[in-house]
Amino acid sequence: MESAAASLKFQPSPLARSLRTRRTLTVGFVVPDVSSPFYAAALKGAQRRLGQAGYRVLLMDASLDVERELAALETLYAHEVDGLLLATAGISAEALEAAVSTTPTVFFDSVADGAGDGAVILENARGTGLLLEHLVGHGHEHIAFLAGSQRETSGVERLQAFRASGRAAERYIRVCEWSIGDGRRAGLELLDDPQRASAVLASSAELALGFMAAAAERGVRIPQDVALVSFDDPYFGELLEPSLTAVAYDACLVGERAAALLVDAMSSETDAREVRVPVTLVTRRSCGCDG
Repeated sequence: MESAAASLKFQPSPLARSLRTRRTLTVGFVVPDVSSPFYAAALKGAQRRLGQAGYRVLLMDASLDVERELAALETLYAHEVDGLLLATAGISAEALEAAVSTTPTVFFDSVADGAGDGAVILENARGTGLLLEHLVGHGHEHIAFLAGSQRETSGVERLQAFRASGRAAERYIRVCEWSIGDGRRAGLELLDDPQRASAVLASSAELALGFMAAAAERGVRIPQDVALVSFDDPYFGELLEPSLTAVAYDACLVGERAAALLVDAMSSETDAREVRVPVTLVTRRSCGCDG
C-alpha cells in the first residue's frame, strides 16, 4: 500500500472530462470513519454548498479500511454519481483510477498523490509548529510525539513537521492508528520510559484522550508531571480535566471548500487546485497555561 504523500501532484485529464456527459445530480461522500465529529462537520459543510448547486449527497463509510473504501467507490461509480468527495484511508492513485475512471474527484483531509481534481487540506505543518513552539515556550526540551496513521496525509505531514523541527528524538515518537486505544498504548510506552519526555504532542484529539487515560493509569499528573497538547480541538476540549490546549480549525469549512472545488470540476475544465484551511492555537490548562 502506498503512503499518502505530503507533496500533492494532480493530473486531471481533459479527455476524461470530455467523456463526462450524463448527470444524476448526486455526489458520493466517502470517509474513513462516519462516527468522527470531524467528518460529520465536513459533511455538513459539503451538503450546504452542494445543495446550493442542486446536488444530493450519498454518504459511505470505509471503516478505516482501504478495501472497504474501494468497494464504496465502486458502488458509487455503479450508481453513476456526478462526482466524489473523498477522505482516503490510504488508496493509491492507480487503485482510484481503476475504481472510478473519469468521475471528478476532490480529496479532503487525506489525498492520493497524483490523483484527483483538487484537494482541501489543513495547515498540518503550521499547526504542528504552533504546538511545538508553545511547548518550547514553557521550557520543554524533550517532547514526545504521538503520530497518526502514515497512510493518511494528515498523519504524514504532522510527523514530517515534527521531525523537521530539529526537536525530534526518535525514542519519543510513536506511530499510532487514530484511536483512543492506540493512544493509550503508546502513552503507556512513553510514560514507562526511564528518561520520560516532559511534554507530549498528540496528532489528534483521540490520541490525546488515549494519553490522558494512560497518565491516569500510571498516576501521572497533567500538566504538573507531563504537559499535553493536541492537534484537533474537540467540542468537549474545554470540559476535560485538565482542559486541553489544542490547534483548532473549522471542519465545516473543509467540507464546504472541497464541495466548491468539486462543483467547479463537475461543471467545467478547471485546473486542479490545493486549498489549505487555516488553524489557530487555543491555550488551556493541559500545557500549564492558566486558561
